[in-house]
Amino acid sequence: MGRNNEHISDETLLGFLLKALPEDEQQKIALRLSLDPVVAQRVLDLKDLLAPRNSLDCTPDSTDLAPSDFNPPHDLTESTMALIANSDQSLVPAGSMTVPTFENASSTQLAWLDSLVTLAAGIIILCVVIPSIFVSRESARRVTCAANLRELGQAIHSFAYGNTDRRVPNIDIHGPLSFAGIYPMRLKDAGLLASSERVWCPATESIDLDQPIPTTITFLSASPSTRTNLRYTAGGNYAYNLGYVLSGQYITPTMESDSNFALIGDTILSMESNGDGPVVHGRNAANILFADGQIRYVRVDRIDAVHVDHPYLNTEHKKAAGIGDQDCCLGPSHQFPLIPIK
Repeated sequence: MGRNNEHISDETLLGFLLKALPEDEQQKIALRLSLDPVVAQRVLDLKDLLAPRNSLDCTPDSTDLAPSDFNPPHDLTESTMALIANSDQSLVPAGSMTVPTFENASSTQLAWLDSLVTLAAGIIILCVVIPSIFVSRESARRVTCAANLRELGQAIHSFAYGNTDRRVPNIDIHGPLSFAGIYPMRLKDAGLLASSERVWCPATESIDLDQPIPTTITFLSASPSTRTNLRYTAGGNYAYNLGYVLSGQYITPTMESDSNFALIGDTILSMESNGDGPVVHGRNAANILFADGQIRYVRVDRIDAVHVDHPYLNTEHKKAAGIGDQDCCLGPSHQFPLIPIK
């Protein structure tokens, strides 16, 4: 939905009407409706098809309820028969003296009952199937994201073991190369990363696969405005390790760091001490690559409870370089190390 001419499936529009989509996708479709009259008409047509749904009241009040928690209203049978009776009376044209025969009335009642039962069954199936579709789609995105991190991890591993000190791509302390998104440029300089696709998680809409990753020489020779734009896009939408400070000296991590030392992972919207969640894979979950090469699906809101180093904050609960060789902090592409030297 990043472009106005992108096709939106009927399943997605049904999810929008049933409010089964994630909040950000609901907002994007609502914006698309205000800009695209064709899509708006499709939504109106689907809404007309679902109109009897309100009278049946078969949708749970809370979107958090599982299908097994839903019970039909106790007066469903009575309200259905009353609707059939009213509809049967409406079959007699105004001013007509013709009285429907018993056979015609019975046939009409059966036809209406069949239609209502079919409609109710269809709505129930939609209530069960649509959430499953979105869960399956998110699972596929998470798997693709993990594959991206795995390839980036292999490139970082090759970079580190091509140097005697085993250090990952470094971030400069000062100057134009002092931002987290420099790591893909270092990998490209070493001939280890050819495509920009790997630095973009598929679960977000801000993917720009057409923009190639520059080399450090190309970056340094660009204009100041171009450099500023590249700071936000060169590292894609993954967050990279900002390094750490030890004995007053800024140090780039090595591949031989602790197994719980995070190297790269999904970028977050914000991460204050209250634990606001990542952009992708659920509000409080993210894929993270650690120094031991393992990719873990981490619930960020549960980290403090298990006493594990927070991957998005240093020990002072700041998004800056870590304090000590056991403290890691991941920052988005544009993030400066912000070394906390006192």
